[in-house]
Amino acid sequence: MSSKNPDSTATAESTPPPAPPALKLSLFKLAGPTIIGNLLLSFVHLAAIKIVAELGADAVAAVIAADRIYMAVQLIIFSITAGTTAMVAYAWGSRNYAEADRVVKMSSLLTLGASLLLCVLIQWLATPLVAIFGLRGETLAEAAFYLKVLIYFNVFFSFLAVMSAALRAAGDALTPVWIAAIGNIVNVALAYVLVYGIGPFPALGIKGAAYAAGISYSIVSIIFFWMWRTQRLLLKPEKQVFMQRDRARRLIRIAVPAGIEQSIFNVSIIAFMWVVSLYGTEAFTAYGIGVNILSISIVIGMGFAIATATMAGQNLGAGLPEEAERAAWRNLKISFCTMAVLGLVIGLNARFIGSFFITDPLVLDYLVALTVMVAVVQPMMSIEFTLGGALRGAGDTKSPARITLMGFLFGRVLLTAVFYFMELGIYWVYGALIADYIIKSAMYFYVFRKGRWKTAFAGGR
Repeated sequence: MSSKNPDSTATAESTPPPAPPALKLSLFKLAGPTIIGNLLLSFVHLAAIKIVAELGADAVAAVIAADRIYMAVQLIIFSITAGTTAMVAYAWGSRNYAEADRVVKMSSLLTLGASLLLCVLIQWLATPLVAIFGLRGETLAEAAFYLKVLIYFNVFFSFLAVMSAALRAAGDALTPVWIAAIGNIVNVALAYVLVYGIGPFPALGIKGAAYAAGISYSIVSIIFFWMWRTQRLLLKPEKQVFMQRDRARRLIRIAVPAGIEQSIFNVSIIAFMWVVSLYGTEAFTAYGIGVNILSISIVIGMGFAIATATMAGQNLGAGLPEEAERAAWRNLKISFCTMAVLGLVIGLNARFIGSFFITDPLVLDYLVALTVMVAVVQPMMSIEFTLGGALRGAGDTKSPARITLMGFLFGRVLLTAVFYFMELGIYWVYGALIADYIIKSAMYFYVFRKGRWKTAFAGGR
């Protein structure tokens, strides 16, 4: 006769399994390097504007227009890397490192195909795309050439975008920063040399800035590829099959809404810039410079977005949905306070900062007004970045797309149309940005509190 107590079996079976151990994810280690990297990138954009500013306001407008279109057509790349971030973070949290490698390889192949397609299309579309900002004559031709040059280097940019996203999703936010810093140094130095012509190099004008940016992308991409292939990165390449239908379907399920969101976001910016351009070159130039100045503050939010996405994805992969939510709220408190303070500092010093980039009195007046208005919405931007990062890291890219659409339609489109047809000044048009972010921040709070995002990734498996 067995001496086993029958009650002991029931007790053992009724005892819930122990909770998974909490992941050791540091907000500072994830967000800090990303913020530094984004700040360096912002300084590079500002340096490029400063370098070409000596050529006149038309040259600045050409660079701003070409850069805006370049970032808009990158939506395919960025939507794929949104899927890369969610899938790598989830795989890393569940300790499935081989799956993370397969996602990286599949994402790299898909972005390569998208980049080659863009190289072909932009050769015919460059001029009509930059022309929507009202550029004419030589300025239009130079802006179109600038865009064509950048798009040729997009093959390199796409690979570094995938590797940077994947490394951050795996928890290594530092390596992408120091590698990109090398490219940033090359970009600024080479831009000055090629724009004005130093030594044996001819003066190429704004075309030189395009070549400098493209060469810097190439250098960073080559460094990434060499380190990856020689097992020097956290993500290790393995010899394995990576193109698989379910994996591709999962990536596409995440990437398509992210692509729609990027499309809405870029259309909203381009449409807004188009309306601004109707008020003249001065208003358009002020807007372009102002966005780049305020990006110094915005990149703080982007750092928190990427860190929160990593935390959400890894915690969900490890079976810790409540910890994913707690991390998002903690990050939001910190990002809200940080961006509020930075927005205040930049807003109070708007004229001093703006005068460094432009001396035209009308452009400077417009720039100061825009800077103050965007500084006001910095805390609301922190909500969009942080909670949006949590949703995307969880694999829920549909909600950010819907929210972005609502802000675009009822904030920027409706109000800017009303202000323009009422023949109100450019200051009113700039002010429509505030309504956009009020709508989006309120919707992010609502969607995040509902909590459906916690099962978004698992639901698509």
